[in-house]
Amino acid sequence: MNKTDARSTENNTFWKGYPEIESGLDSVSRRMHEIVNSGNFPLAEAVEKLINANGKMLRPAFMLLSGRFGRQPKDLSDLAAALELLHVATLIHDDIIDEAGTRRGVPTIHSVHGVKGAVLAGDWLFSRSFRLASSSSSPANARLLAALVGALCSEEIHQDLDRYRWPRSERNYLRKISGKTAALFALSLRAGAVETKAAPRHVMALTRIGWATGMAFQIIDDVLDFESTEGVLGKPVAADMRDGLCTLPLIIALKKVPEKIEAYLGNEKLCNDGIEKVLAAVNSCGALKEARACAGIYTARAMQELGHLPKGKAKEELHDIIKQLLSRHN
Repeated sequence: MNKTDARSTENNTFWKGYPEIESGLDSVSRRMHEIVNSGNFPLAEAVEKLINANGKMLRPAFMLLSGRFGRQPKDLSDLAAALELLHVATLIHDDIIDEAGTRRGVPTIHSVHGVKGAVLAGDWLFSRSFRLASSSSSPANARLLAALVGALCSEEIHQDLDRYRWPRSERNYLRKISGKTAALFALSLRAGAVETKAAPRHVMALTRIGWATGMAFQIIDDVLDFESTEGVLGKPVAADMRDGLCTLPLIIALKKVPEKIEAYLGNEKLCNDGIEKVLAAVNSCGALKEARACAGIYTARAMQELGHLPKGKAKEELHDIIKQLLSRHN
């Protein structure tokens, strides 16, 4: 099996109906493997396993798709690879902070090679991402990528400080996911359009589509964390809550039925009985339905912005992809 063929089954299945995107992602994947295997990087094999297990590769796919709205076609493989390497680096560091043992069924890098090795692996990927972006994009997009890393780190610190505090502000939750998931999705769609000289109004529409899609995508992910199964998620159910993180379904449930939840929450890890009790309360009080309704608001925004894009195959595919992502139940 070659490096490209090793990409996850989920990835290969999701893009089956989009041959142009699938072919582009193969090029991006090959480029990522070339970079990881350059410079005598000692943890190349471990990082390759994470890349191969990294799901749908949504961010580079969005970048490739947004490039089709431009007036000057350009090979975006290098910039898309830089963006995905950035994403992989954040996953490595997130896993360290969350003390996660696996990601998508693959042992996390720090659990095999130690925290020091994993931190340095993430840092190495950041450096290669910046280097690749600076040589394959406009200065403006390179600066946006660098600024995004600062924002991601800042939000990660805020999130870690709130661990086991069980904050109940929906506004703060939305601000955090806006600075992480939504910002990365927005950059993905913006950068491809800018690099291919899309009309300014289309660049703005694609940026707003990316942001709204990212907001809805993260909320749905947080809902699935409560209602899916470990086999489907590739991680324990309610993994965020186990790590002391308070996402939208739990925030809503704490407002609706605090008497059924508060006794089990403290400043340390929940016991198994407490996890089951909180899960039952979140599932029975309607919090998941309300959280999905919130995601629906952002989905509607993304769909509204799609109306500002020119008609054609690229618009139709972007519509179908967003619809699939934001209506998923596993």
